[in-house]
Amino acid sequence: MLHLKVVDSETKAPLSARMHLVNPRGNRQRIPGVPNLDDHFSFTGELHLELAPGRYTFEMETGPEYRTRSGYFELKSGDEDNTTLEMTRFVDMAADGWWSGDLFVQRGEIDIETLMLAEDLHVAVNHAWDNKQNAYEGKPVGDPLAIFGGDRAWWRLGGRDERAGGRMIFANVDAPLAVQSAKPEYPSTLSFVNELKSNARVHRAADATAWDLPLWIAQDAVDSVVIAGPELESKGGAAKPAPGSRPADRLLYRGAQGRARWAQQIYFHLLNCGIRIPPSAASGSGATSNPPGYNRVYVHLDGEFSYDAWWRELAAGRVMVTNGPMIRPFVENRLPGDVFTASAGESLEIEVALNLGTRDKIAYLEVLKNGQVEHEVRLDDLVKNQGRLPKIHFDESGWFLVRAVAEVPETYRFALTGPYYVQIGDQPRISKTSAQFFYDWVFERAAAIQLEAGDQRNEILEMHRESRDFWRDIFERANAP
Repeated sequence: MLHLKVVDSETKAPLSARMHLVNPRGNRQRIPGVPNLDDHFSFTGELHLELAPGRYTFEMETGPEYRTRSGYFELKSGDEDNTTLEMTRFVDMAADGWWSGDLFVQRGEIDIETLMLAEDLHVAVNHAWDNKQNAYEGKPVGDPLAIFGGDRAWWRLGGRDERAGGRMIFANVDAPLAVQSAKPEYPSTLSFVNELKSNARVHRAADATAWDLPLWIAQDAVDSVVIAGPELESKGGAAKPAPGSRPADRLLYRGAQGRARWAQQIYFHLLNCGIRIPPSAASGSGATSNPPGYNRVYVHLDGEFSYDAWWRELAAGRVMVTNGPMIRPFVENRLPGDVFTASAGESLEIEVALNLGTRDKIAYLEVLKNGQVEHEVRLDDLVKNQGRLPKIHFDESGWFLVRAVAEVPETYRFALTGPYYVQIGDQPRISKTSAQFFYDWVFERAAAIQLEAGDQRNEILEMHRESRDFWRDIFERANAP
C-alpha cells in the first residue's frame, strides 16, 4: 500500500491533484473511490493506493499554474510506504486578479469540487442537459449555484443546444431548456434564447465555427465566442469537429492545430466588422477526455472574487483564453476590453507589456493588429526589455491583442488576450473582406438547411434573410479592405 500526500512546495499546504498513473504492464491505473476519466484520476490532498507489486510511473498536475511532476515508485509484496510529493507553483494568476473558469464541464456533481481543486479552477459550468438528456427531469432543482472555499463556485444547471446550426452554451439558467425534443433544424436555437430574455444573469457562448454564428450575432444573441472548445484536446489527435460546425479549408487549416486557428480566424473576422465581443473557452470534460479547465478563460477582477463579478467582467472582455501559456498583459495600465480613443486626424502609439509564464517552450509570441501579425517577439528580447513589446501604432480605428503559441506538435497550445479596441474619431473600422466573409456565409448556411417546404422552413429562412440584411448593411458601411 502507498499513502500519497501532495503539498505546495513553498507553503507546505495540502493540494489536490490530477494523476496519470501507469502500472507495470504499461496500462493506465484506475483508482476506486475518486473521479476517474480516460487516462487520469483526481483526488484531494491525500490518497491511499492499494496496488499490486511492481514499478509504477506517474505524471501529476495541479492546474496549469504549477509545474508538472513526474517520476516513479516501486512496490514490493507487503510494502507500506508514505510519500509526499511537492508541487511547485510558477505563477499565481489570482494574486494578480486573474480568476480561471470553464464554460463546459460534464461530470458527476459529487466530483465537481474535487475536480475544480485538482485543476485550480475557480468557476465551472456543469452541464446537466443537452439535446439528448436532462439530468434534472422530474427532479427538484434547488439552488443552482454552489460556492465553496471562499473563491470557487460552480453552476449546476449549465447546458447546451448543439444541432445543425452549431453549439451554443447556456450558463446561469435557472432551469434546463427543453432542447431534447428539438429537430436538427427546428425550432431555431434563437427560440430558446428568447425564453431567457428576462434573465439578465444568463450568459450565451457560441462556438466560433457554429454554422449559425452569423445569425446569432445578427440577433444579438451571443455574449462570448468560444475559440478554445472541447474539440481542442490535450492529447491532440483526430478529434471530431463540433456538431454543426462550418468546415475549414483542409489545405489551409490542417489537423487539431488548423481547427484551432480556423476558430481564431473567424473570431478575428467578427472583430474586423466592428463587433466588440470577448473570447471564451470550454474544455468539455466528460464529453471529451480533457480534464476540467484544460481550455480555460481567465477573467480579471478588481478586488475579491465574486461569481457575479466574474461573469460581468467576462462580458466586458477583461479576459485571457489559454490551454497552456499564462499571459498577464500590461497595456498602459489598461485591461483587455478597454477602448483607446483619439480625435479624428490624430494617431495613437500604444505601449504593450506583459508577464509570461509557461511550462512548455514558447514557439512564438505575437502582437496582432486587426487580425494580422504586427510584431513577433523573441523571448530573450522580452526578458531583456523587462516584458515590454514594441509599440503599436494606429492612424485609424481598429483593435489589437497578444498571442503566445507553445511548441507542442501534437496539439495547439496557446494563450490569447482579449482584444483592446482603438477608436479614432467617430468612425469605427469595418473590413470589407470580413463583412463579405459573413455575408457569403449566410447564403451557404441557408442553402444547406434541410427542412421540407412549409411554415417551419419559411420561418427559419426568414431569420436568415434578416441576418443577410444585417451583414449587407455592415458591408455597405465598410471603410477598410
